[in-house]
Amino acid sequence: MTPGPAPRRPKVEDSAATVADVAARAGVSRASVSYTFTQPNRVSPELRRRVLAAADELGYVGNDAARRLRVGHSLALGLLVSSTSNPVYAEIAAGAEAEAAAHGRFILVANSDENRERERAYINFLESQQVSGVVAAPVGDVPAELLGLRRRGTPFVLVGVAAGPHDYPAISGDNERGGYLAVSHLLAQGRRRLIFVGGTHHHVDLRLAGARRAVAESTEPATLEVIRVPVQTAKAGEEVSRALLERPKADLPDGIAAGNDLLALGLLHGLIMAGVRVPEELSLVGYDDIEFADFAIVPLTSIRHPSAALGASAVRILLGIEDEEDAEGRFEPELVVRATSLSTQ
Repeated sequence: MTPGPAPRRPKVEDSAATVADVAARAGVSRASVSYTFTQPNRVSPELRRRVLAAADELGYVGNDAARRLRVGHSLALGLLVSSTSNPVYAEIAAGAEAEAAAHGRFILVANSDENRERERAYINFLESQQVSGVVAAPVGDVPAELLGLRRRGTPFVLVGVAAGPHDYPAISGDNERGGYLAVSHLLAQGRRRLIFVGGTHHHVDLRLAGARRAVAESTEPATLEVIRVPVQTAKAGEEVSRALLERPKADLPDGIAAGNDLLALGLLHGLIMAGVRVPEELSLVGYDDIEFADFAIVPLTSIRHPSAALGASAVRILLGIEDEEDAEGRFEPELVVRATSLSTQ
């Protein structure tokens, strides 16, 4: 009598493989299995390879982190910003989210609130979530943790200006050109005692360089004073206005270019509350053209910066749909004249 086929031995996955099963197959501790799926930076590449191979053999799909690792990527992208209180970053996020959604992806927003330690913690968190890539607008220069993330296989795109040589994609508008447009407009209105108020970021340095170029090219004598602030907020702008108002009236500027719109709106509020007539006595130009610029008590002249388009382009670069070179020249600044400066028309 010919024996029938041997009964099928149940596979481990039929009985729902566990962390303990994977650990036993890989010859590692259960903690190592857990770290492989949740904190991969804590295990060596060789150990990770063994754990993933064991998980594949056993059909282990214990949690979402494991599923992401098995397919090699996540549907999530990270968005690292230095401050969500700045509407510019909200616009970048809106553009990034819309583009990500169009490709079936999702955005995890990490707000460092201008805190470098918090920024580093968020970068580690994004890595633990196995995001496919990061759109980064960091507090200052690109942090070492973000460069390390890239070396380990997770790409990022800098939305901003890279300081010095770099081998990662970085996209930005022409900040030098924007500063030039702002101060050229003030000069065209006959303003000659100018002040540039701005922070310490590299992109602000470029805006200042453009402002200085406009003064240097002016056919009429003009001066440009520079006031630096630690953060570009409305409160900082109001504090600068109070300091300016302590000067003798003859020493007050007749034109101010601000590093961003929040600074400009703070300056505007402080000056108007003190009785300074804008634009009759002083013209003011901001930068970024945030939504609030058009709704200020005196609508703010600003340099329009295509923030939403930058966020969308960064996502396309991460997804391999376009290259950094494709974005060159696409985000040119534009002067938007409103009531805080006299129209040239």
